[in-house]
Amino acid sequence: MRFLMIALALFLVAAAVPEGGKGPVHVTSERMQADYAKGVIVFSGDVVAKRGDFRLESRQLRVYLSTGEGVEKRDVERIEAEGEVKIAYGTKRALCERAIYYVKEERVVLEGHPLLWEGDNRLRGWRIVVFLKEDRAIAEGKGQERVELTIVEERREGKLLPRP
Repeated sequence: MRFLMIALALFLVAAAVPEGGKGPVHVTSERMQADYAKGVIVFSGDVVAKRGDFRLESRQLRVYLSTGEGVEKRDVERIEAEGEVKIAYGTKRALCERAIYYVKEERVVLEGHPLLWEGDNRLRGWRIVVFLKEDRAIAEGKGQERVELTIVEERREGKLLPRP
């Protein structure tokens, strides 16, 4: 029974982690706790989630499931990573303290002094929201922390913002 719960937890994470290539999702952590009654799966302690060339590292990763009948019919609603969050997707990188991925909306919210970069191109702010479906982003400053954008390369083979 325990193996089934762990396998199901990994399957649900795989359904929500973006396709940074094809293949399985591999999650490692010091601890995993699944509470299907509450619809939450928590990975804690040096969490690393990988799929193809997508990699996410954090201290804690929470997966929130939709409500519904039976665990098998639940979808992943959102994924929250907290604590020294690092995201790598191909040549794109992101650092922040908290990242929230809203699966249905394909929206990513990066909080806690996020920094996005590819090569020497950089975007920094107090909060950055990436709308994946629309291929757009909003960077916000707060108080003395202003939005900073640096574009160095003239030719752009990829997108400036990483797709989580």
